[in-house]
Amino acid sequence: MPKESANRLVNYLEKQAGPYFRGAIHYSEDEYYVLYLRDDVDSLYSNEKMEELVQYYRKENQYQTSEEPFELGNNHCTVNFYDDAILFHFTQGDRLGTVITLEPEAGRDIVGFITECLKQLHYNSPQEIPEAPTWLGE
Repeated sequence: MPKESANRLVNYLEKQAGPYFRGAIHYSEDEYYVLYLRDDVDSLYSNEKMEELVQYYRKENQYQTSEEPFELGNNHCTVNFYDDAILFHFTQGDRLGTVITLEPEAGRDIVGFITECLKQLHYNSPQEIPEAPTWLGE
C-alpha cells in the first residue's frame, strides 16, 4: 500500500476510533507493512509473532470467496470479537489484505465503520475492491 494511502487510512482510523485504535497492518503475498501499532500493542508482538499472525491472515484470505450454500457475493470483511480486541480482516483480492484492530469498547456502529473502511481502501489506494457492492456508493 503506498505511503499516502496508508497515511489516509491511519488518519481516518485515528479520527474515528481515537484511543480505541490498536493497530493496522497491510499484507501482500510475500510481505507485510505495519501501518500503525499503538505502543502498548507493539510491545506485545515480536517480529516472529507478527509474521505468524500475517501468515494466518494470508491463509484466511483464501477462504473469503463465497461458495454455496450462501451465494451472497464476495465476503469483504470478517470481524472477530475477542476479550481484548476486535479484529477486522479486509480482503482485497486473493493476495492482499488489511487487518485493523480496535479495543472492544469501540464495537458500536460496526456496519458503518466497516463501510467507511471499505471506501477508504477502495477509493484511496491503488487496489480496488473487485466487484464492489452497490451499497458502497460513489
